[in-house]
Amino acid sequence: MANSCTLLADLKAGRCSNTAEVRLLRFWEARNVKKGGELMSVDMLLLDEKSTLIQGSIGSIRQLRFRNRLSEGSVYALSGFDVSRSNSNFCL
Repeated sequence: MANSCTLLADLKAGRCSNTAEVRLLRFWEARNVKKGGELMSVDMLLLDEKSTLIQGSIGSIRQLRFRNRLSEGSVYALSGFDVSRSNSNFCL
């Protein structure tokens, strides 16, 4: 992976204009069982060159644009994304 990219550990909360190069380890659909299995998002585990692991998410509306481009094990350059703090109710 290229060194010119931002490392995941260096990301701060908010809109990110930098590029992060990551490997997509796994992705899955997050569904709302209380609403008949309605799709909420496509969630994923991402890993950078320093082995920093984060969870990513594509909302249900945007998943139509990106879902067919996802391939586990592939490397992606991410840009124009939002970073938020982890919800303490969930853990990887």
